[in-house]
Amino acid sequence: MKMEEVLDIMEQGTSLSEEQIQKLKNDPDLMKACEDIHIAAHLLRQQKEDFDVEARLEQFNNKHSHSLRQQRRHAVVRKLLFAGGVAAAAAVLWAVFFLHSSSNNSSLNSNEDMLFAAIEGANDAMLTDSRGKQVDISSYLEMNDGAENAVSVVAKVKEDVSIPLDTMRFTIPYGKDYTILLPDGSRVKLHPGSRISYPTHFIGNTREVSLSGEAYFIVAKDASKPFIVRAGNVYTKVLGTEFNVKSWENEGASNNEITLIEGSVEVSSLSAKSSGALVNSSRVLKPGQQAKYSSQTAMFDVRNVDTYPYTMWRDNYFYFDNVNMKEMLLAIGQRYNMSVVCLNKEITNLRVRFVAERDSSINYIIEKINGLGTVSVTIEEGRIVVR
Repeated sequence: MKMEEVLDIMEQGTSLSEEQIQKLKNDPDLMKACEDIHIAAHLLRQQKEDFDVEARLEQFNNKHSHSLRQQRRHAVVRKLLFAGGVAAAAAVLWAVFFLHSSSNNSSLNSNEDMLFAAIEGANDAMLTDSRGKQVDISSYLEMNDGAENAVSVVAKVKEDVSIPLDTMRFTIPYGKDYTILLPDGSRVKLHPGSRISYPTHFIGNTREVSLSGEAYFIVAKDASKPFIVRAGNVYTKVLGTEFNVKSWENEGASNNEITLIEGSVEVSSLSAKSSGALVNSSRVLKPGQQAKYSSQTAMFDVRNVDTYPYTMWRDNYFYFDNVNMKEMLLAIGQRYNMSVVCLNKEITNLRVRFVAERDSSINYIIEKINGLGTVSVTIEEGRIVVR
């Protein structure tokens, strides 16, 4: 988010372009910056005697300004507020906020529901070190098995202690599947939109990595050095096994989900009670069991599940067996990095069965969905539209 964009919007008075409105709806940081000015304007009108506008604007400036040029242009906003343009500024932001709220709560003016918003400009995987410096990933490519969106990456030469110890972060965009080979020989398939952090080589008595998103782990056996996956405040500890972990940050801590395919794992979480005391919750899973962690109860719910959906995505297939349409459309949007819009929210609760190769073209996937006979799916302006 650039300060110029905020100021350009304020300088427009009550006339915002469709492009500016769309930016505000799609960019939470830009919306938050405009909201700061909106609050300043609103409070100035309501509490002229008590509200320190200069202090509020200084706070805004400290949060969002990053250059001398931006600070100079910030005077435009100050002039707007003090020269009688407060009502106009507030009106502009109110209109935008109403549009923004409408897009999130379609019951206000339509039955449209955005199931997935594509991320623009994020087409390549990114490898960074502990200082945030980007590392050239081309030298880490192990193979491309012919599938455009399925690439294998070698994390580092296996347990090469001559390499300086560092923590690497591997982030992959929506629209791509990556498999990463860790220093100990463990293999991890990363779901689109996920990231993993790992050391350049494992030292001490454990092998620990951190995950955000979803990944399928095939862990190299080493009884003397347990393998630990940290996802939020949930830890999965194994010796050598196969399991799937889901932990999407934007879906909340309660979405932590561990599914054991074979072997044995222990899941645990250390949570704080309102009294300040720490609660340690742990469970041991058997093959075919899944643990879901609830941040509300700080406990794991363990149940037996069909593991087929978790091995099928590992093997590069979409596989949905009696799942709701929304879950399937979300996964497809993530896989192809295409926004998914549903014009009839009722159909998202339909239960479907669907199988297709993850490397299929989006046109083929849409053709197969339409073949279900329950919905009509089209591509319009680069978006997947469901009716």
